[in-house]
Amino acid sequence: MMINKSYKHWMIVFLMCCLAASSIGLCTNAIGVFYTPVSKSLHVLKGTFAMHATLSTLITALTSLKMSKLIRKYNYKKILLIGVLLSSVSTWMMSYSRSVYLFYILGILRGIGVGIGGMVPITVIITNWFDEKHGLATSLALSFSGLAGAIFSPLLSSWIISYGWQMTYRLMASCILILVLPVLIVPWKINPQEEGMLPYGYQEKKDTIKIQNKKVNLITISFICMCIFTLLHTSITGISQHLSGIALSIHLSATSGAILMSLTMIGNISTKLLIGFLSDLLNSIKAVIIMILANCFSLGLLFLGVIHQEIMLLYIGSFMFGSIYSVGAVGIPMLTRYFFGNENYARTYSFIGFLTNVGSASSLTLIGYLYDFTQSYQMVFIIALCFHLINLILLVVICLRYNGVGDK
Repeated sequence: MMINKSYKHWMIVFLMCCLAASSIGLCTNAIGVFYTPVSKSLHVLKGTFAMHATLSTLITALTSLKMSKLIRKYNYKKILLIGVLLSSVSTWMMSYSRSVYLFYILGILRGIGVGIGGMVPITVIITNWFDEKHGLATSLALSFSGLAGAIFSPLLSSWIISYGWQMTYRLMASCILILVLPVLIVPWKINPQEEGMLPYGYQEKKDTIKIQNKKVNLITISFICMCIFTLLHTSITGISQHLSGIALSIHLSATSGAILMSLTMIGNISTKLLIGFLSDLLNSIKAVIIMILANCFSLGLLFLGVIHQEIMLLYIGSFMFGSIYSVGAVGIPMLTRYFFGNENYARTYSFIGFLTNVGSASSLTLIGYLYDFTQSYQMVFIIALCFHLINLILLVVICLRYNGVGDK
């Protein structure tokens, strides 16, 4: 009889924690501290420099589209090694760049690496290994992207002040490689069946799985609404990478900006764990709605904090803004699984995962240019609140069309 509960299941979660910390935490969540010092050093607009992150995220999106097929066809560890080398070496090379165009090229290379070790493979692997406690396992693994951001945002900022941004890029590249070493060294497989095991809790829910495994048509109103929901929600996440710039725009110190980013990452961790708990306790839909409402409140606090230049409002708002990641990283994968089932997860989330990166990519540059041309971040917060309102409506539409097996 194959085992459906063992230490190996939770070892997989730990390995995905390391992978999330390296690929998402460092390469995505902590790079905002470079925007101001590097753009000033290169004598370019923030939006122009942020374009390298946009290109990186777009390439991550394109890479993610193919990852669900690649990890089934080839040895994932070999692919991952290539991805880690691309991420770390390209980051190291950024320290020698004096041209924004070279940053664009290196950002593209880093984007490929992040896509190989990013959201799609992490959530596909956890879905393969977990049936029961899926929300908890997903939230634990992806919370480490926030933990890495919380730790490294102020750390990178202090290194920039002490050693300069060039040396900080080299230190960052080393950390990217070190964090992913356990994933490369520890023996494990993509599917538990390859190790003579079943997904965690499989037997207790096998009847439910038979129902969910019905293949669904993706060209539906519900799936289109889910795609729009994903695109709009993730387009808000770029605000966190500009918190350092928001602090400087109201004459706060660079250290205060790093604290805002760190608080967001702490909120990121807390709400990712919370949404997993709420999903298992209530359901994925209710958990997502709670997090969206919390994020609306955070945007209001940030808006008032900028207007009144009140640091405490910014601190509280930044912490609560971390809830944006709980939906983008944990809520959207759980909704995808909830509406479309396990059998269709890799197929549906490959495309939805692509859109998460497209939304994040577009926001990084657009927010930078919005500030460059208006000299204010207030419009950004207003647009984000409008996106949340639209998404709540879209979620209602999806729920109304949901029939318990797939989507109509």
